[in-house]
Amino acid sequence: MLKISITGALAAFLIFHDSGPAFSQTDSLQARELREVTVHAFESEKDPLTTTATVGMLTPRTLGRFSNYTWANAVNTIPGVRMEERSPGSYRFSVRGSLIRSPFGVRNVKFYWNGIPFTDASGNTPLNSVDYGAIQSMEVIKGPGSSIYGAGTGGVVLMQSRPDNEFQNRVEQSVSFGKYGFQSRNSTLQIGDISVQYGHSEQDGYRNHSGMVRDAIRFTSSSSIGEKGTLSLLGMYSDLYYQTPGGINLAQYQTDPKLARQSTATVPGSEAQKAAIYTRLALLGGNYVLQLSDKWTQSTALYLTFTDFANPFISNFEKRDENGVGGRNIWQNKSEWGNIKTNWTSGFEWQYGKSAQRNYDNKGGVADKQQTVEDIRTTNLSVFSQLEATLLTDLTLSAGLSYNTSKYKYERYFPLPFNQDQKTFDGIFIPRFAANKVIAGNWSVTASYSGGFSPPTLQEVRPSAGGFRKDLEAEKGNNTEVGIRKAGKVISGEISLYHFGLRNAIVRRLDEGGAEYFVNAGKTKQNGVEWNINWDILSDPKLPVMLKLWNTGTYTKYTYEEFRQADSDLSGKLIPGIPRFSQSTGLDVLLKYGISAFLTYQHGDSFYLNDANTVKNTAYNQWMARVSWKKSWGQHFYSELSASAEKVNAGIYSLGYDLNAFGNRYYNGAPKNNLWAGVKIGWEWQKNSK
Repeated sequence: MLKISITGALAAFLIFHDSGPAFSQTDSLQARELREVTVHAFESEKDPLTTTATVGMLTPRTLGRFSNYTWANAVNTIPGVRMEERSPGSYRFSVRGSLIRSPFGVRNVKFYWNGIPFTDASGNTPLNSVDYGAIQSMEVIKGPGSSIYGAGTGGVVLMQSRPDNEFQNRVEQSVSFGKYGFQSRNSTLQIGDISVQYGHSEQDGYRNHSGMVRDAIRFTSSSSIGEKGTLSLLGMYSDLYYQTPGGINLAQYQTDPKLARQSTATVPGSEAQKAAIYTRLALLGGNYVLQLSDKWTQSTALYLTFTDFANPFISNFEKRDENGVGGRNIWQNKSEWGNIKTNWTSGFEWQYGKSAQRNYDNKGGVADKQQTVEDIRTTNLSVFSQLEATLLTDLTLSAGLSYNTSKYKYERYFPLPFNQDQKTFDGIFIPRFAANKVIAGNWSVTASYSGGFSPPTLQEVRPSAGGFRKDLEAEKGNNTEVGIRKAGKVISGEISLYHFGLRNAIVRRLDEGGAEYFVNAGKTKQNGVEWNINWDILSDPKLPVMLKLWNTGTYTKYTYEEFRQADSDLSGKLIPGIPRFSQSTGLDVLLKYGISAFLTYQHGDSFYLNDANTVKNTAYNQWMARVSWKKSWGQHFYSELSASAEKVNAGIYSLGYDLNAFGNRYYNGAPKNNLWAGVKIGWEWQKNSK
């Protein structure tokens, strides 16, 4: 409790200290006006002080505090958000929630990329197929976003890949190296608002059987169509391979944390079965925005995806061929009625996916005797409308409502007899109400109530062993939240308190062979406090040094309210995978001549690894440092040299635990120290004017 009290006292001092006019610095050591930063959450363009949403921002500068091998360290500085990489390429992403629904991949968090749905119809997000350099910023909406973003209780992420300056031409090449065989290459060509980026990343991995190779190319463009239209295009192709070492038990971890899952007398291990993921993903999308009049805007986003997936696993060899199509249509009206400004947004989002799934026996990484042949078609629809009104410039009210429905159609061709089934999640109306009041020009108070609706994903209704679990019900939840924000040229910050109640919570189980399946776990009660503070100690660019100190943190209590497992009543138990307390503290140092240093300290408390609350991990303390030197050599050529290091103190350290693991195989060992170094060179020319 002492560390919580110290952090809370620091937060109280920094936020409630009066620091003058309404200015804020959010992504730079130079003081910038708060209104230069725009929050796009819930299709509203607001500054961070007046938005009715609770949002975490990752900008190019905040991403630049860390090495360029993963987003995880940067994402984990956002309070209430957790990103894990159990082994290279195996991502998990959680917003204010448990990771027990995500044995691999990203589930129950809705992603959009340049305004185009990136989460597919079945609720899965292929984030690990995206190269690190392809994303320039993320906006993380915390709490359910179903009132305007469709199904999901775990939050929304808006990703952006756009040139920093669309009137600049450049060619850029970067190369990075690190421990455990890490290397990456990134090439970028930008001609005005057209950008092509290719990234290659590979590493041997810290653990046995944890290598990864990824090649990805990304294309973006934005062009004027007529006098009032803009067409933005997004294309991506990714080829990803990574080995899956699997979890080990405590005795094995203590013997050698680098071990992959070991063979037993009845079940072979990961290395013997050459367990791995092979994914080829192609995405093509476009977003057309038409300014119909001074008040009306209409936008339409469409996408196509093609996925070739293979997973030799312990118990089987799974192959999937998947196609997806979908879109999002929005009509927006912005009007003024005296002292009242209104923003009315209405539209719909529709998605369809087909997955042809084949399971075989796995003979040392080779598909053998056929086990199952199944097809699943997924359709979901969300229709939404939201009205936002700003009264007297300092009071913003927002009310939204959506109608959501989802359906799975299942066909089994083998083993015979042929079977046909379906599961429909009945249409449900989801509301959201929010208010923001600005006080004294640089303070604001925000309150919101929102609902969420999250059907099981494709990998939950059809787990890796095959079959169709139509008994699974959709999660439904309600979130109540209040927050206080402070904007200032020197001090800025935010404190939020929330209560989230979830019904029919979906949790993961593993059988003896390691295959997962999912069950509904009754009700949960999730309470939390989040904060972030930014203190520009020295921000005058004329000084020889600029300093910024920042702190973010979370304190939670997540419990099962009603949950029975066989003959055990687990009501009141803490939900596994959620630390009660976590925080990040950083110091940004900018010196003359383009030299900068970023120091970060992260702490995470221990948490339970199973529903019965009988097994815990250990707390960790992590120190990270990055230094860089940026230099312009004349008008065209520029370069950057960087080096990064990490050091962890922990009894047991894992970048992701297998919760409720069969045979107590909870642990995925991770390195307690790491090093990286990189160089970037570029040539820019012909800075065109408008």
